[in-house]
Amino acid sequence: MRHSHPGSFRDHASFLRRPFLQDGDLPFTDILTEEVLAPALATVGGWLDRVFSPPVTLWVFLGQVLSADHSCRAAVARLIAHRVARGQAPCSAETGAYCQARQRLPEGFFSEV
Repeated sequence: MRHSHPGSFRDHASFLRRPFLQDGDLPFTDILTEEVLAPALATVGGWLDRVFSPPVTLWVFLGQVLSADHSCRAAVARLIAHRVARGQAPCSAETGAYCQARQRLPEGFFSEV
């Protein structure tokens, strides 16, 4: 018979995601580079040169999913902090462009990633 501990899975998941969010940066930016994502990017085809390119959209989305605050507003705020920390101009705090960019990514992109 299996014994269930209600908080144990949640605690374990929290422990596992903590290293990805520890520095407040976007997770996986150093691992999921455009070179690594090349096969997945091929499923997207071309895209305009915008703030929310497919790799940036993926990084922001992963940060959104892993964060305790799953809101689009918090996800875009993390991107703003990421850009400013790298000497780039901050993007708009409005969430519409991010939500649209996320919708434009085909399922095949996520399957390839």
